[in-house]
Amino acid sequence: MVSRSQTLAWTLLPVLLLGLTCSSHGSLVKVNKGLKVKRGQSAYLDEGDLQFHIPRQKDACKVEVVLNEPITQRVGRLVPQVFDCHYLTDEVKYVHNGCPLLKEDTVKLRLYRFTETETYMEVFSLHVEIIEPECSIIRLGPKSLEVPEFYSLSDVVDGNVVSFRYERRSSLECSVHLINHNSHLPAHGQLVTGEPEKATKRGDEPESFIHLRQQLDNKARAMCKSEDCLKGLKRVKVNKIPCDDFLSMGLRYQHIEPPSPDIDYIPIRLDLKDTRSGSIYQSEQAWIPVRIIGAMPNQPPKPSFMSMFILEVDQFILTPLSTATLDAEDEETPKQLLVFNITRPPVDGFIAHLSDHTRPISSFTWLDLNDMLIGYQPPNSSHTQRRNYEVEFEVHDFFFEKSQPVTVHVSVRNADTNAPRVSWNMGLSLLEGQSRPITWDQVQIVDNDNLNVVRIITVDGLQHGRLTVRGGKGFMFTVSDIKAGVVRYHHDDSDSTKDFIIFRITDGRHQTRHKFPIKILPKDDSPPFLITNMLLEVSEGQTALLRGSTLQASDMDSSDDYVLFNITRPPQAGELMKVPGPGLVGYPVNHFLQKDLFHSLVYYRHLGNKVFDDSFEVVLSDFHDPPNLSEPQVVLVHIEPVPDQPPKEVPGSSRCLVIKETEVVHITRQELHFLDQECPDSELMYTVTTTPFYIGPHSTPDAGRLFLVDSIPKFTKDPNAPVLRLFTQHAVNFMKVAYMPPVTDIGPYPQYIQFILSVTNRLGKTVTGICFNITVTPEDNQPPQVFTNALSVDEGGESRLGPEHLLLSDVDSMEEALQVALQREPQHGVLQLGGLPLKPGQAFTVQDLKSFKHVKMAAEQRAL
Repeated sequence: MVSRSQTLAWTLLPVLLLGLTCSSHGSLVKVNKGLKVKRGQSAYLDEGDLQFHIPRQKDACKVEVVLNEPITQRVGRLVPQVFDCHYLTDEVKYVHNGCPLLKEDTVKLRLYRFTETETYMEVFSLHVEIIEPECSIIRLGPKSLEVPEFYSLSDVVDGNVVSFRYERRSSLECSVHLINHNSHLPAHGQLVTGEPEKATKRGDEPESFIHLRQQLDNKARAMCKSEDCLKGLKRVKVNKIPCDDFLSMGLRYQHIEPPSPDIDYIPIRLDLKDTRSGSIYQSEQAWIPVRIIGAMPNQPPKPSFMSMFILEVDQFILTPLSTATLDAEDEETPKQLLVFNITRPPVDGFIAHLSDHTRPISSFTWLDLNDMLIGYQPPNSSHTQRRNYEVEFEVHDFFFEKSQPVTVHVSVRNADTNAPRVSWNMGLSLLEGQSRPITWDQVQIVDNDNLNVVRIITVDGLQHGRLTVRGGKGFMFTVSDIKAGVVRYHHDDSDSTKDFIIFRITDGRHQTRHKFPIKILPKDDSPPFLITNMLLEVSEGQTALLRGSTLQASDMDSSDDYVLFNITRPPQAGELMKVPGPGLVGYPVNHFLQKDLFHSLVYYRHLGNKVFDDSFEVVLSDFHDPPNLSEPQVVLVHIEPVPDQPPKEVPGSSRCLVIKETEVVHITRQELHFLDQECPDSELMYTVTTTPFYIGPHSTPDAGRLFLVDSIPKFTKDPNAPVLRLFTQHAVNFMKVAYMPPVTDIGPYPQYIQFILSVTNRLGKTVTGICFNITVTPEDNQPPQVFTNALSVDEGGESRLGPEHLLLSDVDSMEEALQVALQREPQHGVLQLGGLPLKPGQAFTVQDLKSFKHVKMAAEQRAL
């Protein structure tokens, strides 16, 4: 990797090459402290982190993030891409992607200072230090994921692999974003769910055969391109998953692509969304490591032996590099993800990207190299002899391992032609709406025989501006006009970012065509505008949140967060308030920011009068000096009247239950349902004013109880269930309220029970005396009780068998239902029923016992 000093020296090279006057005044960067960001999180640039020697009132100043340098911003991004030098708090931030492999990153920035007549540019680097967070939402471990062998599966991703720790509030929605194709991760596997089919043993084959067949099945499953051959697995195609579902979905890593390094990663992003405003409250990223057993550690890339590492260049001609000149190979990283870093640039000339060939680059991708978008721009000085230069490169793979230095030899041969050519083309940079001369510093033309007869003719381009020569139309001019600085480009002040001119250059006998690029930096000259303005609805006398989804503005030239809503006509029936946070007191405001809406801080409070249609007027402004102002915008408010009515019972509510004494039963909306148009079910409160009681006398006071379903471990009769006295209609709707009959047996007869309720809405309107009836039916689940006393009989005589000898009772059966069956006859006598002998299997009743003559015992007339 290039050191910071080397990188800074290389990134400052464009300033030296362009010969801009800022180099004579020293650096425009006053303070560059860099930035510290916690891994997986984001950090904003504070005012003291990056400052410039440019007064706010004097000149326009912009900073642009350079995007075509893949050796920079490797584990994060700085946004926005273009921002003002005098940036606002919480406007410019670096977002880290969660990668655990690097402890630092670099952002390449291009600084522009625009005076009325000149553009000064300077390229510099912002160093980003990545530190470990002391407290994070995403926690890895204690268990790590492992793949036991190539093509096999890991264990499931559960709470032992990764856990989420955040404040659980009803207004926060937690979701995990899993699939990000731009991250190219996992690099050597895929994410699946389900249970794979296992290879079964056949006969008495050895265990090694089963393992071999399992390996073949795993490989076939990994190479499978359709769902049919995955054999029990399903590829994960869902991107956004609720956090709790993510940990229980059975997610696995399936290895599919050897050779691979011994570690791969699953990237995730966790978002905490404020459901009130729809904005992201907090976001964090992490890479879950997956260890692949049996794989080798990641190896650095190597130069390709098929490349020549020699580039032949014609003088003044920008010549593309190809893979025939420079190439590299890496077993673990696809070629399109390799990055070439220029560790030693050429002494003369520079390496450029053809998308903007006017500026040097310090790195590029293999993909751009393969597409021949990387070229060498020779120096603009003419020599009679061939010149040779060396350029040194390092190749970085996907996991940031770098190769040994690779040297490419560049040979610049002198040109033998009389045709005019462009020897130097640096393009033009200016602020939106400005004009600039095209000078010899930006474009230089050479001709071997007669430069004075060369004419430059405009043939195409100029889509967002015009060209003048000495103030007149500039369709044709000479080299001396360029040197004199009288050729001028005028931008048309449109919201455009680039333009170009196609020149035809001719000396009368030869001609060439050349493209001259023009870069336009945006100017903050457009007012913000509303993109969403929806009707705000609020109940009479209540307060409603002004959501970001209800009222949203945007600004093309600056941060949307800092769009200022100036209340030029306040509401008549209410007031706009700002509540700084939960539990804090709100206060009236006459302006607020777009970010206040996104953070759910702005409310409309109705004052309670009988006006039901209201509105207020806002003018949007930005923080430009002077601010850009929009046209007045009207926001409409509708107040829903709140009638002073108590809750009403929904027709069809039975208010009665029939239940067996051994069961418990839910109370649902079919039995208990009150409604209030101005009050949600969650705020419609029932109070048990009289607990359950028996209708009529009863020996025990226990008439059952109401209880909360979640208060008992199992939905059965539980004498320890807490008695419920307050509950909402919402709880009834979701079957959270239930009734439990008396714990003791109710006897053989049905019992009739009541309890009395009242229901109250949030305004305090109450309906009392709501009677709820319950019929508890008996269950014959208790055995009869039998008590016996000895019976005395004289020899040869008989005696009556009565209740004093055989006492029967049953708590849940009628006396008439009780019977006594004879199982075995007496050995020395006979049992009689109604004067007839009683045989085994025959029975008599309690009433027979109570009769004096029905049941008798007769003894034998012999000694016993």
